[in-house]
Amino acid sequence: ETSYFHKTVGGFHSARLKRFQELVDHQLTKSINQDVLDMLNTKYIITQDPQNGSYKMQRNQTAAGNAWFVQSVQYAKNADEEMKAISSFDAKKEAIVDEQYKSLIDTKRLGTGVEGFIKLTNYTPDHLTYEYSSAKDVIAVFSEVYYNKGWKMYIDEVEKPYFRADYILRAAQLEGGNHKLEFIFHPTSYYAGEKISLAGSILMLAGLGFGFYSENKKKKKAVKA
Repeated sequence: ETSYFHKTVGGFHSARLKRFQELVDHQLTKSINQDVLDMLNTKYIITQDPQNGSYKMQRNQTAAGNAWFVQSVQYAKNADEEMKAISSFDAKKEAIVDEQYKSLIDTKRLGTGVEGFIKLTNYTPDHLTYEYSSAKDVIAVFSEVYYNKGWKMYIDEVEKPYFRADYILRAAQLEGGNHKLEFIFHPTSYYAGEKISLAGSILMLAGLGFGFYSENKKKKKAVKA
């Protein structure tokens, strides 16, 4: 079934990212993991009556939101440990993070973010804008699929690192204070290709201009002769 004017947990494209498909297979197929639904910010759940085939929709009161602060981080050694950890955890309080991202987290500077907030203020498919406030540094988790090939994160227009959490989501250690945060899709390959194309066009125009100039010069010499 297709949900019009709403995002779906499974997305709209059949060619899902491998990691996201693994999450669906392990956490949302044989049985539904409510914690995973919450971290994916699932606002409505549609179920089908096996007897008469009718559909019923109910609001998910525990959805985590577009972004949230967590109070602790649990490290996993590999993908299997990550998957096992998210099988039973409180997504709104804890983040499951692969050990490869340890260098991006300074636990000595972390607060809990309990008295702070983070909210999505503007959304387009390639540009997300948030506002946040926190007395100390804090770990934020974003209900957006982690994909670092083109997505860049900026705080007050300065690029900052982010990492993967909860198997597929984006997360980052944010500096304390009141700030504007943005995720912008800026694929290097696309813009590199665009520059090459522009350079090629300039060279082509220069070549045409030189050819026109040379031909015109020859004609003038012929007339004088």
